[in-house]
Amino acid sequence: MTDDPRLTAIGIPGDSDPVTSIEPAEPDMRDVHRSDLDALKDGATMLTEAGNRVAALAVMWSAVAIAPTDLGAHRRLAAMLANAGDIDGAANEYARFIEFMIPIGDVGRATMELAYGARMFGSHPALHEAAEKIVNAVRGLVPGDAVVTPILPMPRLLPKVPFRFCIHDDGDRHWMQLEGGTTDLVPSAVRLLDRNDEVVETRKFIPLAAGQKGHAKIVEGEPNGVAWVVLGVTDEVVAALDAGKPSPYRVEAKVGDEWISTVLVDTGCRIGRRPKVAVS
Repeated sequence: MTDDPRLTAIGIPGDSDPVTSIEPAEPDMRDVHRSDLDALKDGATMLTEAGNRVAALAVMWSAVAIAPTDLGAHRRLAAMLANAGDIDGAANEYARFIEFMIPIGDVGRATMELAYGARMFGSHPALHEAAEKIVNAVRGLVPGDAVVTPILPMPRLLPKVPFRFCIHDDGDRHWMQLEGGTTDLVPSAVRLLDRNDEVVETRKFIPLAAGQKGHAKIVEGEPNGVAWVVLGVTDEVVAALDAGKPSPYRVEAKVGDEWISTVLVDTGCRIGRRPKVAVS
C-alpha cells in the first residue's frame, strides 16, 4: 500500500485503504466538537460567577446551538433561565429538547425530560404541547392509519316505569292486566320479551282519565296509574308469579321514543281462575 499525498496534506496518515485511512478521523472531529462545547460551558460558569448572567445565558444559547441534543447543556440552560425568573423560557427549553429527541427516535428520553420538566414547572402550556408530540410519536410506532377513538356520551340511568298487575284466566289463555305509569313517565306501548330478548307481543296502552279507577287492585300508598293494557301470558309466566319467582319474560314500556324497563307489583288479584279437575 502507498501513501496518498492528499491525505497527508490534511494531516491524516496516508493509506491506500479508504476504510482504514478516513474512518479514524471521525472520533477526532467529535473530540473537537466536545471540546468546543465544554469550553462554552466553562465560559458560562465563569460569567455566572462574575455576576454577568446575561452574557452567561448568551454563551449557553451558543452551546445548545452547536449541540442541541446534549443533555448537560440543555439542563444547564433551563436551570439558568429558571434561576433568572424566566419560567416560560425554561419550560420552552424543555419543549425544545423534547422536539429534538423525537425525530431521532429517543421517545424514552423525551418522556423522561417531560416528566422532569413537569415536576419543575407544573402544567405549563409548552409542556402540554410537548406531551401531545410525544403521544403522536408513540402512535407513529404502530404502522397503519391512526384509529380515532370516538367520544362516547356520558351514561345515564333510565328510570323504571311502575305497574301493578292482576291475572285473568279465561280457561284457554292467561291475560295480564297492567295499570300504571306516572305523570312523568306516560307509557304509550308495552312489549313482552322472552329469554332471548325476542319480542313476543306488543300492545298500545289505553289512557286512564284523572280519577278513573282501573280493574287492578290499588296498592296502598301507590298513586293511580295513567294508562292500562292487557297482555297475553303463558302458563310458565303465571306459575312463576304464583310461586313468587322472577318471571322468565320481561316487560318493557315505551316512553317517548325509548323502551325502558318496568317494575311490576303483584296485587294478588286473580280473576276467573277455575280449579283444575283431574281426569282419571
